[in-house]
Amino acid sequence: MHQDRVFDSAAFFQPGEAEPPRVVITQSSEAAVVCWHVEPGQRIELHVHPTGQDTWVVLSGQGQYFLDRACTSTALHPGVVAVAPSGAVHGALNTGNAPLRFVSVVSPAMSGFEPVPASAASAA
Repeated sequence: MHQDRVFDSAAFFQPGEAEPPRVVITQSSEAAVVCWHVEPGQRIELHVHPTGQDTWVVLSGQGQYFLDRACTSTALHPGVVAVAPSGAVHGALNTGNAPLRFVSVVSPAMSGFEPVPASAASAA
């Protein structure tokens, strides 16, 4: 691989027992590139990046991508690109039988991270 410019994402996917780990591939002031490995039944809790965009490219697995506090969702599967503009609520749940793996690009890298509670209707 070309030093610091081309990466093998397979080397960065790591399972986590309690929650999916966020594993940084590379980061600059312009963007952070992150690998996510979400086990069946695990979720990435609802959150926002107040000052930047988060783009997910799904490589393998199945899941639901949450679009708002009510947990309105759409399917995640290989080939899907999900974009959360600055301040947009998003999260995910692995609904499949295999790990959900995707690469996330947050731009700019220091876009902030704020957890968002689900609405009362969706928490029930």
